[in-house]
Amino acid sequence: MSEAGSLQAQFEQYQADGFMMITAMDGDATEDLLGWADEYGITHPVIGDAAGEFFWTYSKTSSWPMKVLINRGVVLESIDDMADAAEIEALLYPE
Repeated sequence: MSEAGSLQAQFEQYQADGFMMITAMDGDATEDLLGWADEYGITHPVIGDAAGEFFWTYSKTSSWPMKVLINRGVVLESIDDMADAAEIEALLYPE
């Protein structure tokens, strides 16, 4: 499974708990964004960020595409493609 597909699976697993994921891409061409999302089966929001405003506000990974986790309207973290379930659960359910 691709990294994007793995993150999509995590989104589906946790979305009922108020979890949201946004993927920001370096570009604004709608057809490119939709093509990428279709290719990897992505259903969470994918936004174009050619100007880098979203990237520079939230990025901690300095990689494209950039993923940002949101829980009940609060931005938790930007993550890289290799985030696993334990990392996401630690952000969603802090002790």
